[in-house]
Amino acid sequence: MKNSSVVAACLALCGVAQAQSNVNIYGVIDTGVSHVSNIGGNSNTTLATGVLSPNLIGFTGREDLGGGLSAVFKLENQFAADDGQSVGGLFSHQAYVGLQSQQWGSIKAGSQSDFMFTELALKRYGPMFRFISLQNLRQGPFNALGIPNVPGGSFDFDRVGDAQHLANAVRYDSPALGNLSFGMLYAFGEQAGGGSRSGAKSAGASYSTGALSLNAAYTDVKYASINGGSDGIRNWGAGGRYDVGSGVSLDALYTNTKNTLSGAEIDAIEAGALFPVAAALNVVAAYTYMKGNAALSDNKAHQFNLTLHQTLSKRTALYLAAVYQKADGGASAKAWLPIAGGESSTGTQSIFRLGLQHGF
Repeated sequence: MKNSSVVAACLALCGVAQAQSNVNIYGVIDTGVSHVSNIGGNSNTTLATGVLSPNLIGFTGREDLGGGLSAVFKLENQFAADDGQSVGGLFSHQAYVGLQSQQWGSIKAGSQSDFMFTELALKRYGPMFRFISLQNLRQGPFNALGIPNVPGGSFDFDRVGDAQHLANAVRYDSPALGNLSFGMLYAFGEQAGGGSRSGAKSAGASYSTGALSLNAAYTDVKYASINGGSDGIRNWGAGGRYDVGSGVSLDALYTNTKNTLSGAEIDAIEAGALFPVAAALNVVAAYTYMKGNAALSDNKAHQFNLTLHQTLSKRTALYLAAVYQKADGGASAKAWLPIAGGESSTGTQSIFRLGLQHGF
């Protein structure tokens, strides 16, 4: 009886705390079958997950502090749906707490996304965002770029896909100032006597009016494995979207990525479009051109993405995707598509995928 009373009291307290803080649980699961034409000389068909979007489960909360000020938090975990394993550790996707005001904006501290993702993906794509696959990201014959802890040293090299998050970060986002908004982030390197070594900084801005959205961002991340944390990967980019009408949207993006130690540099240009073909059926197409400099053997790649997206309900969608990349340059110019699972043995690689996505 005593133990039952203790349990009941704990449950009651948890219920009260949840109600007061408006805690919400959300998530998305994406799974499907992918066929890759060439990985090291062989084709491969797999049950691949987290492709149209990462598989996520998260908790958000808000507490009204009065005077228009709120306390907010987010804890977000990424996982593989095929085996249920966590990706990168519990809550490695995002984990922060902060204060938010409609008048002054928000300031948050913890593990967070940088502005290459926020401005050049989330805000730039706008209504297109839900249809954009992680296979639209940038990767290719650029292994010598040398980004630590990513496949081939070049996966999501311009950070638009949010593949890496910034730990120990303090981030400020402004409120909407008419049609303009902006933000800044600083991530502490946390090395004694090291100043900014192994730290990061990021900034971004957006301007939107009517059908037009313009976006720009900058991120500089220093890695301990690159010159002891004094150098790293610097990114900047600009792009926009124009909503033509009747659900049709056009988008464009330019990014520049540089290893500040080796001088390896990549320019990437993307152009895409969203076309509704029926009430719940949409086609998304994109072309991306990527070119490395002499430090990357002047390698370049052309990438084509095509997705047919069928909405089954407010939370569930079925999609069919095709991706093709052609790499050119020296002997190192081997195609490598994002989420392919490995490098092609030749200058071409393609992926065909049938997938199902469900949000909750």
